[in-house]
Amino acid sequence: MVFKGKFSGILCLPVTPFKKGGEEINEEAYRRIIDIIIEDGADSLVPVGATGEFPYLLHEERKRVIDITVDQANGRVPVIAGTGAMSTMEARMFTQYAKDVGCEGVLLSHPLMVRANDNETYRHFEEIASKVDEPIIVYNNPGFGATISPSVVARLAENFDNVVGYKEDDFFALRYSDIIWRVREKIAVYTGCPTTYLAFLAQGATGALIAEFQAFPEIMLGLKKSWEKGDMKKALYYHEQIVKMFNIIDTNFVGASFWGRYKAIWKLRGVDMELDVRAPCTPVTKEQMEKAAVEFKKLETGKKWHVG
Repeated sequence: MVFKGKFSGILCLPVTPFKKGGEEINEEAYRRIIDIIIEDGADSLVPVGATGEFPYLLHEERKRVIDITVDQANGRVPVIAGTGAMSTMEARMFTQYAKDVGCEGVLLSHPLMVRANDNETYRHFEEIASKVDEPIIVYNNPGFGATISPSVVARLAENFDNVVGYKEDDFFALRYSDIIWRVREKIAVYTGCPTTYLAFLAQGATGALIAEFQAFPEIMLGLKKSWEKGDMKKALYYHEQIVKMFNIIDTNFVGASFWGRYKAIWKLRGVDMELDVRAPCTPVTKEQMEKAAVEFKKLETGKKWHVG
């Protein structure tokens, strides 16, 4: 059995900041965000995932964000571009583009916005994996379409050398435990949510592919390092900090989009950027951000990450 897991640790999904009005990418702010994520200790960067608002970017904008990430990372960490799209043809186009501009891999979603059956889902990945020689992390997000069955994940892991990982965003424990058991010795398995990070590690998964690292890196790294040292008491401590973080976000950012919440946190961390998200999504308000800041400061993050 050959383990094909190419990317380990914590893979971070950055936001895509816009200039005021949301019609133009703020390249300066984005480059700053990339530098901070790398300095904070992320193992890889994953631009234009769901956190990067990929469904709302024009094709050329999406390619531009990938270009900027590759340029700014400059080999310091791997860049794994999000290449999910409405059609298999479009997803293959973005996957080929990511390969051509120097990305080390791609995060490829299952068919979007359709209730694809197992055969359709398998053919979607088969068409891309067989045509583009690029490491692929299969991405399952039931919010985007039909959740991928464990048997399809196992078939992809078995049949394609360039399928090297799987990201789970369906958190029914019986289901993800089944998938981890089936493929953990073949490919890397990542959780998409920090609150299940410890549970995934305990079952033999590889790491986390998340947005939250850009918000509270010390908490995420604390859990990772504690686990690696075998210090379960400390790992549980960091897990509890993660749960507290989510409670603060859910309580104070009601009504705001997922990516909008992390843009607000970047602004609290001191990056000069707007709160804007692409319509029809909703940004965090300044009032919400200010109230949340008071609660965030109570988290034991290990260092002063916020403004003020």
